[in-house]
Amino acid sequence: MGGAMIQAGWKYLRWYLSPQPSPSPSLKAVKKLYHRLAQARNFEISIELFGARSQALGQSESFSLAELLQRSASPPWKGALLYSLVRRSSPRYALELGTHMGFGTLYIAAAAPTVEIHTIEASIGLAKIAQRHFRLLGVKPHLHIGLFEDILPRLPAPWDFVYIDGDHRGEALRTYGLFLYERLAPSGQIVCDDIFWSIDMYRGWKELVRMTQGRAEIVGPFGILYK
Repeated sequence: MGGAMIQAGWKYLRWYLSPQPSPSPSLKAVKKLYHRLAQARNFEISIELFGARSQALGQSESFSLAELLQRSASPPWKGALLYSLVRRSSPRYALELGTHMGFGTLYIAAAAPTVEIHTIEASIGLAKIAQRHFRLLGVKPHLHIGLFEDILPRLPAPWDFVYIDGDHRGEALRTYGLFLYERLAPSGQIVCDDIFWSIDMYRGWKELVRMTQGRAEIVGPFGILYK
């Protein structure tokens, strides 16, 4: 895994140093919102936890908005990379697994203003926060509240762009990735976040690539699988 991390770091550095188009007003607005929330240390909220961070599904814990942001929300450097990947693919239909505070959705919407976005979040508390952020920035995704395995079979397909940023377990990544790869449009792609989260996650990513036999690359924290 160490060698893969080094190569992924170099790819990210080459992307970072390459000429980039000027940030759109929408992207600037998302970054501004992130930095504002990073200062919100006195406002606490109780949310339900799911996935790899939770000892028991749906267990509630209290965090300040700043703590919640630092814990899991996509920071601007990662958001800029996601924004770039979405822009180059120009998707019509996008799916996100793991809405959290809504930043992944906002980066996708900023990169493709006409895209139809479906995003799934199991935590009602997080979904309410995300909805406020969507309204604030004028983004109107289809927000589905529930477990991935319950929601996914009911959603339309095929997808042009899929962003997986929830349930950081290797088995979950492999299972959802296989399900969604079959539902990708021609030339579609799946972006898997945090594949170096753990050895288990990295193994799940490698198994996903092997089982789909799709073309894949790793850039920074993202494993990208192409149809």
